[in-house]
Amino acid sequence: MVNSGRNAEKSAAALLDAAFDQRDGCRPAGTAPRVGVFGNGFPEVLVAASGAVPVHVNFGQPGASFSTVDCIAEIIEPFVDDEVRLFLMRFVAGHFADYRGIVFARDDAPALIAYQYATEWVRQGRAHGKVPPLFLWNLVHTDSGPVRCFNQVQAGKLFDFLVSIGLPRPGEASIASASAHEQSRRTKLAAMERAETIPGSVALRWRNAGRFMAAQDHARLLGEALAQPLVADDDASSARLGIVGSSLASKATYAAFERFGRVVADLQPWGQVWPGRDTAPNVEAILTVAAADPFCPRITPANVHRQALVAAAVAARCDLMICQLAHTDDTFGWEVPALKADLAAEGIDFVNLGFRDAEPDNNWFDQSAGLIAAALGARA
Repeated sequence: MVNSGRNAEKSAAALLDAAFDQRDGCRPAGTAPRVGVFGNGFPEVLVAASGAVPVHVNFGQPGASFSTVDCIAEIIEPFVDDEVRLFLMRFVAGHFADYRGIVFARDDAPALIAYQYATEWVRQGRAHGKVPPLFLWNLVHTDSGPVRCFNQVQAGKLFDFLVSIGLPRPGEASIASASAHEQSRRTKLAAMERAETIPGSVALRWRNAGRFMAAQDHARLLGEALAQPLVADDDASSARLGIVGSSLASKATYAAFERFGRVVADLQPWGQVWPGRDTAPNVEAILTVAAADPFCPRITPANVHRQALVAAAVAARCDLMICQLAHTDDTFGWEVPALKADLAAEGIDFVNLGFRDAEPDNNWFDQSAGLIAAALGARA
């Protein structure tokens, strides 16, 4: 649970905002153990079924100071993503010492790099007992008999890992219960996306607050917050915007975009593509739907992912899709030409704002404003 005597005085919206701002600062009260999760694509319901709370560890506060971890900073290569760099700083500093373990999603490119660095650090004997056990989750995203067998083996390895860190092996009843809580969360998230009086910047915060709390707590807070939603400019003529590209959690960037319209399709990795589509009553069904999630960049064939982005933009009636990329992006950028063409075929304009920092500066905002204004002006 996330409520305490002090928190009980805060509104649900304030608690969601605080969870987003504090990131891992919204710690579950009581004795519930925590298991870290790095990246999208991992069916977190399987950890919840073991009685633990999945808490995302790749979403730390940018700009944090780590004066005592120069030892890791000096060996992190320049191509490494900001989220990986920040995680490694926190990892070496012992921020996750009280976690039972950390699961890395192989589907998420930064997660694999983080796992490789972290395991090598441990292998060299430099962790000094300050870090939890690590596990790489590797699910194949297609459908065949051998693939289903492989994915079942992966689930078995995960369950063995959970047992090894002192958690009970998930069973049929606990998986069904955890899945029901997850479905409740997703129902509330779907309601939030339909409520177009809630700005995209607020939806970003309220959605991602759930990365740091139990699904049932997230669902409850969302329900309470949605009962008294924020009121945004509901001008029917306002442009309907989509966002794709690298993981983006900058409130200032969303505020800059919202000068031009409403964000109705947030399709970057920290947007509507999380949580995935892996809620189901048993482990076999969970693996099946997770393997078929079209928003996973590793799904086969590769064009399924792009088609899912286009379909979501069409369903949201986007006028303009905004693309933005981290300086270290080596994944999504390859999709840009084909995605732009596919969106154009659906009557949706596309603007690529190029590379940006995790918290862009005013020069980037000014340049982006010009590009967005030009794109919308050409459409008028």
